[in-house]
Amino acid sequence: MYTKQTDLMEMIASLTEEYRISVVNYVEYLAHLQKTKAKTTLHQIQEMFIEDKGWASEDEMLADMANFRRERLAKCEY
Repeated sequence: MYTKQTDLMEMIASLTEEYRISVVNYVEYLAHLQKTKAKTTLHQIQEMFIEDKGWASEDEMLADMANFRRERLAKCEY
């Protein structure tokens, strides 16, 4: 029983050396494209988190977050 992978391997094995080199180069090119796309996507995600939130310092950010939590807790009914 043949699988697609076996068929592909047999096809590549039947090629001349010159064409086998071309196949390897093309597969390396495809792998590079995939890696580049993954890096681009990761960079885009990271940019979403880098947005300037308007705080002048880490202390100001923490104080703002603490105030936000206090406001939310004040609205909760216990």
